[in-house]
Amino acid sequence: MHAIRRGLCTITIILVAIEGLRIVWRVFQTQAHRFAQVIGTGPSFHDPSCLNPFCDYTLFWLVGRLSAQSGAASVYHPARAFAGPALILPNQAHYLPFMYPPQTLPLTYLLSLPPLAVSYYAFELISITTAAILLRRAGLSWFVIAGGLLSPAAMYCAYFGEFGILCGALLAAGLLHLETNPRTGGALLALLCIKPQYGLLAPVLLLARRDLRAWAAAAAVLAGLAALSVLCFGWSCWSAFLGPDRTDIRAWLQRPFGSGDQLNGTSVFWMARSFGAALPVAYGIQLLISATAAFFAWRLWRRNDISRDPRAAVTICLCLLASPYSYDNDMIAYSIACAMLIRRDPAVPDALLALLWLAPGYTVLLTQKFGFLPTPIWITAVALIGWQRSRQQSMPASPAPAGRRSGTVLSLSPAPSHRFR
Repeated sequence: MHAIRRGLCTITIILVAIEGLRIVWRVFQTQAHRFAQVIGTGPSFHDPSCLNPFCDYTLFWLVGRLSAQSGAASVYHPARAFAGPALILPNQAHYLPFMYPPQTLPLTYLLSLPPLAVSYYAFELISITTAAILLRRAGLSWFVIAGGLLSPAAMYCAYFGEFGILCGALLAAGLLHLETNPRTGGALLALLCIKPQYGLLAPVLLLARRDLRAWAAAAAVLAGLAALSVLCFGWSCWSAFLGPDRTDIRAWLQRPFGSGDQLNGTSVFWMARSFGAALPVAYGIQLLISATAAFFAWRLWRRNDISRDPRAAVTICLCLLASPYSYDNDMIAYSIACAMLIRRDPAVPDALLALLWLAPGYTVLLTQKFGFLPTPIWITAVALIGWQRSRQQSMPASPAPAGRRSGTVLSLSPAPSHRFR
């Protein structure tokens, strides 16, 4: 019976890997069509889910151009933010509101210096390379890195031109470094201020660890990025970001459930809305889940007898559950967590983890099938598997066989985090 169960689980993992590669190939073909149009050798390329030339990435490029031409405060003003792009890209009629804090503006300015197409491809190459280096230096094996950067979530993130690959690597690497190299861990987590929904639990983790080195590094990075934004764009960018014109962010979050982008969502808030919950109820549920996630994150990081792989994997899931605003292209860190938790035995959780790893590739399809947003269920399942394995690994056990290894690069003696194999 054990052999049959193991065989079925192995077949499941193989089928999941094949389906994952099929998604990679499909996205690669779409990217090839887009590139052919850019260089003028292919037919007109149009994706109904993208109303801009390079999907979401167009927003960051436009914000960089607008901040240089009209002042950074204009990107946070609804009327000017929608009128400005019409002058730069007159053929486009739909733009998303810019919701990111001023620390992101220096990056968007750099992204806007080359032409849009050049900027997009350069950004994707730099993001993927940087993510791989960060994860490898954090001690993860190439299997885990591939599981994150070749996941369905990563493919969609790269296609839409979002920051998810870079921010997912910053989150995972920051958590892994927080125990062994607190300064690096604190600095990497602080860099998540460019997309703050990733780092909502970072203060809780730093408080739980009580390491002044991590706090000092995080504070230095946050202060440095804030000072850079003021130096480049003046105080007006902060007054505009914190001003009354930010109501468009709340309006975007509070729309009735059912629009296309919400079907790609991951938050408990949107899950509650998909069941028809009123805004106060949905906010209350999200607040309760966020507080619960913070409580478990605190408990997890107060203990010193838990190995870092399960701790980091569970924390990644708690960060996703704590955020009221995130999409499936923000689940690269979640995909890394799934790969980190895979072990050779028992096989059943590994097969389940493989299916959960694949799930972000079918968020819209499953939401339409079930009639509600199921993503928080997958995230909770991965968190529970990681929590169980963190308890198992915290107990005294006999030495593992020489051939067994976890997601991290292991050796009999501690290896420096920068060591490559």
